[in-house]
Amino acid sequence: MTDPTTSLAIPHNRLTFGDAESRAAAEAVASGQWAGGPRVQALERGLQHRAGRAHAIGVASGLAALRLGLKALGVAQGDEVIIPAYACVALANAVLALGASPVSADVAEDWNLDPRAVTAAHTDRTRAVIAVNTFGVPAAVARLRGASVSVIEDCAHGFGLATPTGVLGGRADVAVLSFHATKLLGAGEGGAVVTDRADAAEVLRAWRDYEDQPPDGTRLNDKLSDIHAAIALCQLERLDAMIAARAARAQRYQARLTPTAQRTGAFRLPPAPAPRIWYRYAIELTDRAAVEVVEAMRRFGVGAARPVTDWRLPGGRPCPVADRAYLRVVSLPLYPTLRDDEQDRVCEVLDAVLARPVRAHER
Repeated sequence: MTDPTTSLAIPHNRLTFGDAESRAAAEAVASGQWAGGPRVQALERGLQHRAGRAHAIGVASGLAALRLGLKALGVAQGDEVIIPAYACVALANAVLALGASPVSADVAEDWNLDPRAVTAAHTDRTRAVIAVNTFGVPAAVARLRGASVSVIEDCAHGFGLATPTGVLGGRADVAVLSFHATKLLGAGEGGAVVTDRADAAEVLRAWRDYEDQPPDGTRLNDKLSDIHAAIALCQLERLDAMIAARAARAQRYQARLTPTAQRTGAFRLPPAPAPRIWYRYAIELTDRAAVEVVEAMRRFGVGAARPVTDWRLPGGRPCPVADRAYLRVVSLPLYPTLRDDEQDRVCEVLDAVLARPVRAHER
């Protein structure tokens, strides 16, 4: 292994963009229409078409999309919303912002919400369920829709891909997207909600802006800017190419890491159902804590990460699979611009880090 002082600096995330995004942002600035203008409307039409939905509403962030999506489905103070125990804290924050209670349910082996855990967590106060396409693996939305509650499909990790159960983004009562710089469609900031429900779309359009409305703590400034919309539209237009490039990088990881995983038993390769989007390449360690491996890899210039931070409130239901995920899952760099030499370096560093003995406190 090479000396760490000469190692490549390989970030966990890297934006994929080019001249198209630069021109689009500059043209939006030069137009003088920076908020609620034609680029927001063009993006909304593009999202509608990609998801096969009747309505798309651009908003300021993924969190805004979640909060307003829940509100459009009638979630209010005193209700409960079931969310994955292994998921971004934004889900819990969106529920809490409406005075409702987030109820964590365990995930399955693909790190997606387990429908059996949802059934166990359901009460007469349950109003909605949020299912994330975690790391780009399609969630079991069809099974969740069998319940007598509304379902939100969180598409920040996986959107626009045709699957046997429908297009990601077109399978639930509403679907939400984030355009944060680290997401599948990166525009810096921004988000959107897509739906076939006219009643939900009406609520979303009315509540993304507080202007000329009565005071209400849940009516905030949730408008999407034309500048972010212009960049997001470029990202949407290159989505197929980005999905294909991610898949190629993931296949290369699979080929490189499968022998190591089989020989050492030190980690489990990520679920690889077909089809899926490779938003993250997340391995599960078997004999040591993720935090130790992440820190060791970063010392050699490789930006591995624990992809989700444990947000859970005390007193929740036991969630042993989520517990394991928080402890053991490591996300390796994966993005369309990851070069072969960079990917080789990631694998080299991972091999070296896992080759050292496991200390007692890491188990």
